[in-house]
Amino acid sequence: MRAIVETVPSSKVTFAGIVKQFPGHSGEEPVYAVNKVSLDIEPGQLVTLLGPSGCGKTTTLRMLAGFETPTAGEISINGQTITHLPPNKRDVGMVFQSYALFPHMTVYDNVAYGLSIKPIPKSQVKERVDKVLALMHLDKMKDRLPSLLSGGQQQRVALARAVVTEPKVLLFDEPLSNLDAKLREYMRDELRKIQQRLGITSLYVTHDQAEAMAISDKVVIMNKGEIQQIGSPRKIYMRPCNQFVANFMGKANFLKAIVEQSDSRHIGLNLLGQRLVIPKDPIFEVKAGERVDCVIRPEFWSIDPEGKFQGTVERAIYLGPYVEYEVALGGQTVVVVDYMHHLHEPKSAGDLIRLGLSGQSITLLPPGQE
Repeated sequence: MRAIVETVPSSKVTFAGIVKQFPGHSGEEPVYAVNKVSLDIEPGQLVTLLGPSGCGKTTTLRMLAGFETPTAGEISINGQTITHLPPNKRDVGMVFQSYALFPHMTVYDNVAYGLSIKPIPKSQVKERVDKVLALMHLDKMKDRLPSLLSGGQQQRVALARAVVTEPKVLLFDEPLSNLDAKLREYMRDELRKIQQRLGITSLYVTHDQAEAMAISDKVVIMNKGEIQQIGSPRKIYMRPCNQFVANFMGKANFLKAIVEQSDSRHIGLNLLGQRLVIPKDPIFEVKAGERVDCVIRPEFWSIDPEGKFQGTVERAIYLGPYVEYEVALGGQTVVVVDYMHHLHEPKSAGDLIRLGLSGQSITLLPPGQE
């Protein structure tokens, strides 16, 4: 028998041109909940589907689980098509938002349930359940009913129940949304540690950007049923491909600039009357004289007495780890975050402020890109 506390064999998941269409109401056009989604999840990866409500992320997860059937396209695990298999034939585990524990069963019986309906000797069931309870730090609570557990403990029971069957793929449907902020952060980290330790290929759905960045090998940003961008958390945050992604992955300033010069390696910009040189962006070509949109994260500005940019503070918000300023700059308002505020003289509304900005931190978008 495999030792579940060591590893679970990893599997590759492939979505190929998946479409999910629902009929429109009263003769209206059909609604595309998911539209031509193609995605590879490599063995052992944790991939997060991230986006606003109604973007198609949960429908995508449910199609992998077998709770929804695609209108078109194929889903496969390790090259085997599972598109039309019933849920119990897919070897997929799922952790629900509501935990979905049996209230009349003990922790032990909840975790053992998935094994008890399989042809497995009772001695092996006990061994596997005991191991996963120890892994989840639940072994001392195995005789308790779910009503006697905290939210975090119930979440661990739900995860243990999904893991004990050693599924090929583990699915998470906003599993932490019912927890308070501090416990959610703790459980987020615990969940990631367990997933990495077991090496289970996982698909995770959330609308929480911080959660997605903290746990993911790869983030998939969705909007209106379509994939907007796929990449590592760092790549998507630092180099968003459009305004929707930039906005959804945190606060961003969008500023107009004019291209003054472009060669094979660098682009010279006129931004708010100042010249900056940025690395050549391979995504699209620009020419001298063209207008472009610049994406600049609030923390990329620096408060610098020698900075090129001078503005006026419109609002200052003290938030403990950082101070957030709204600054009138060149006829526009930009958001600036100062994590080094303990080294600077506090600014108030009406104060002049000088800001520095590195060209390395600017991402260009074609003008009008949404």
